[in-house]
Amino acid sequence: MRTINQDFVELFYNQADQLLAILCDGMGGHKAGDIASEMAVMQLGHRWQETAFATSADVKEWLDRQINIENQRIYRVARTYNDLQGMGTTLVTAAFINEAIVIANVGDSRAYQLNADDDMRLITVDHSFANELRLSGEITEEEAKNHHQRHTLTRSLGVFDKVMIDFFELNKEETQLILLCSDGLSNGIDRKEMNNIVQSELNLSSKAEALIDASLKNGSTDNITVCLIDLTEQSQNVRRGA
Repeated sequence: MRTINQDFVELFYNQADQLLAILCDGMGGHKAGDIASEMAVMQLGHRWQETAFATSADVKEWLDRQINIENQRIYRVARTYNDLQGMGTTLVTAAFINEAIVIANVGDSRAYQLNADDDMRLITVDHSFANELRLSGEITEEEAKNHHQRHTLTRSLGVFDKVMIDFFELNKEETQLILLCSDGLSNGIDRKEMNNIVQSELNLSSKAEALIDASLKNGSTDNITVCLIDLTEQSQNVRRGA
């Protein structure tokens, strides 16, 4: 279990009362990772608070531009201060605009959707070396889970001066719940157990705690952070675990 939690998560509302949830998992020596993750979340979130959007296309364009601005900021800071060299962070966001949910991700922090058919779907694609090998057919899904480079990222904020962002668009009407998490959760719990917890009779806060507890019991040694957004009850809960 790590003594420093390099994850950071927060919820922000803009001028049109549109929600943006942001979760980052920092990397780098000493405190560099938690600086990078907090920088990305808070800077992006504060700029979101000044906006209002008419369409999901406008949101994707804004996120692409702003995430790249934050990437460049972290990139510059990491090269300016010796103790912050190697600083970077993953990022996953969920923006709720009219009838759409726009998911954006860089790295291996994930977004899941509990859809109208009670199915827990992984929405994002991990930007890790092991997953790239799986996608190309060089290794199996089971081999990817235990691959020695499963935590080696192929994309993250702060490593290069430009970053490519994946976008996914979901329909609110087809969504019961959105779950954002760092890899400490997704590496410690399978989809079936995750599904059972989020569909239990627990309240949202207890579901978040149960997800973290299950991951720890299953042997997860990384920081664990989860953000749950329940669209059926219009409620949100964020939890930072071990």
